[in-house]
Amino acid sequence: MLDRLRLHVYPKEPLTCAKLTQYASLKLETKRRAKPTLHLLHVGRRKEKLRSAEAGAAADPKHKESSAMEVSGLDSDGKEFKNAEEMWREQIGEDGEQQEKKTQWYREGISYWEGVEASVDGVLGGFGNVNEVDIKGSEAFLQMLLSDRFPNARNNQHLVALDCGSGIGRITKNLLIRYFNEVDLLEPVSHFLDAARESLAPENHMAPDMHKATNFFCVPLQDFTPETGRYDVIWVQWCIGHLTDDDFVSFFKRAKVNHSQT
Repeated sequence: MLDRLRLHVYPKEPLTCAKLTQYASLKLETKRRAKPTLHLLHVGRRKEKLRSAEAGAAADPKHKESSAMEVSGLDSDGKEFKNAEEMWREQIGEDGEQQEKKTQWYREGISYWEGVEASVDGVLGGFGNVNEVDIKGSEAFLQMLLSDRFPNARNNQHLVALDCGSGIGRITKNLLIRYFNEVDLLEPVSHFLDAARESLAPENHMAPDMHKATNFFCVPLQDFTPETGRYDVIWVQWCIGHLTDDDFVSFFKRAKVNHSQT
């Protein structure tokens, strides 16, 4: 589906785009989000649903696929939902009211993060101690990606990356800027982006002279369209769960259309 776009979710294995359909309707709950920033379902199947799925699969393979996604769970307020569709209907409404409710849903998410300090501990929800191991895992994935897609990257090939949901520039500063000549940062929370701009100023970090943070976009992921042909890698880490399902799919489609042909 997507050529150079990958989703990396720590501490799970990197997900290729072929696997993304399994995650489009269900996202993992995270306790560090204030309501209703993320109302996300636990992936916890009940025994009777497992039996039903297994019985249905024997008769109809399509039934197996649909039943596998029928999982119940709790939102971040502790309310139980039968499935993801029921959750989304409550959070962003039916078609007629969807845009207004969705706008409010995103607004409250941004409002939560605007109250979080611009620090590693802040953007990691109080778990700043995972930063080092997170970077190591991300680097292993990035090296695999570069080796596969850009085997000649060391031969003066100019590479550009987009860091989506960049926060304070944690991933850019500790990882991306070492591998890419240019990194653009995309972040909707202005004080996070201000901190990133300061942290990534040439005098404040040790990146090589030919590597730099170029653009700082204060735009939500769901509203951003990558510049055609600019990016060799579009990096999405720890933030894709903020999008509704339709915006999730829409962004990946826009990224596919606009990715670099290098």
